Amino acid sequence: MDDSIFLPLDNKQGETPNRIQLLPPGPDIKGRDGRVYVLKDAEAVKKASNSYLPSHSIDENHAVDLKAPRGEASPAFGWFSNITVETNGSIWADVEWTEKGKAAVSNLEYKYISPVFLYTENGEVTSILRAALSNNPNLDLKSLNNFETPAMPAKELHSMNVNVILAALGLPETATEEEALAAISALRTSLNAAQGKNQQVDLTAYAPRADVAAMEARAVTAEKQLAALNAAALKQETEAVVDQAVKDRKIAPASRELYISLCSTRESLEGIKKAFASTPAIFSGDPQVPAGAPPSTQTSLNAEELSMAKAMGYSEEEWKKLKEVTK
Repeated sequence: MDDSIFLPLDNKQGETPNRIQLLPPGPDIKGRDGRVYVLKDAEAVKKASNSYLPSHSIDENHAVDLKAPRGEASPAFGWFSNITVETNGSIWADVEWTEKGKAAVSNLEYKYISPVFLYTENGEVTSILRAALSNNPNLDLKSLNNFETPAMPAKELHSMNVNVILAALGLPETATEEEALAAISALRTSLNAAQGKNQQVDLTAYAPRADVAAMEARAVTAEKQLAALNAAALKQETEAVVDQAVKDRKIAPASRELYISLCSTRESLEGIKKAFASTPAIFSGDPQVPAGAPPSTQTSLNAEELSMAKAMGYSEEEWKKLKEVTK
């Protein structure tokens, strides 16, 4: 955290001091607003402050902390360096004034130095950052907390760059804390509602429509090509299975096309495979000449067809109808 207290310059009109007091002796330092800080180790504060920057700025009414974050000017009125600890435990520094600073101090336009320093959550001062010329001991110190540190309380963090936060919420600088909280609550409600919906992303919002159409066309073409490849592979495998059944004398060569036509899907092919696996060879290797006259009007199933119909769970009449459909 960073904060400030006010110390008099102790100069007379027409004079400008070459050294300024940055902190009074510790261990307890009480600010004009009633806050109490602890200067536990002045030497450590001196060392940390000198390491922070070789020269520390003195601005006007804390312009670095209040105006600079909004992009406004924050010129230096002086620079202090060579931070030291006096015998009484107070902390001082050499100062070099700018022309503006000399005029403001020598004309008694400002009578107080307000150092800005870092401190822990327990109020222990750890480092001096800069200082300001000021005549307002009752300045609202919360607005000076521009350094984000792990120990910064939420209440003080809330006061940082309030106008920037209000602008981000679309609110005027005159908006109250309740109005800001209401705006944040409304945004949170809208976000939760949007996250709860299972909405499909509209690609037209992220890519030119022509590109989306081209991608869709490529996808359709790829699907068709894949389907054609799968159909060709299924037919090739079916022909191999049926041809093997003919070779094993489980079906007659004349029935080859019938069995191939029955295998239009992967499931039907697997059914044919199981039927062939349980069907013994029903033809000898010798030519067969049926005895007797052929039937005049009724078509009967041969031994091969009867065996296949039985293996696939069809009756003789059902198998005859299936043959007629596939002719």
